[in-house]
Amino acid sequence: MESREMFDEINALVGAVAKALDTSEMDVITAIEEGRLAMELMTDAEGRNFIAVDHDGKAVRVYPGAIYRQGDAPEAVDEDDCGTGGCSCGH
Repeated sequence: MESREMFDEINALVGAVAKALDTSEMDVITAIEEGRLAMELMTDAEGRNFIAVDHDGKAVRVYPGAIYRQGDAPEAVDEDDCGTGGCSCGH
């Protein structure tokens, strides 16, 4: 079993970023090491948390369970639903 702190979470993040950028996990790791990939934790206008990723001028948003690429239309959120399924509102 891996004993390093946050190992599984970091692996999941790298995998999600690789999927969002349509590249391999090794390419993501290399881009991070070379300073060509930036990530920032953010919250959108709807109050949903996401990770903003910028890689060589390509911008994506990684949400829990969803990826939005530059130019994607924003997803409509039902007013009776918070849209995340992960908050404390009970949805």
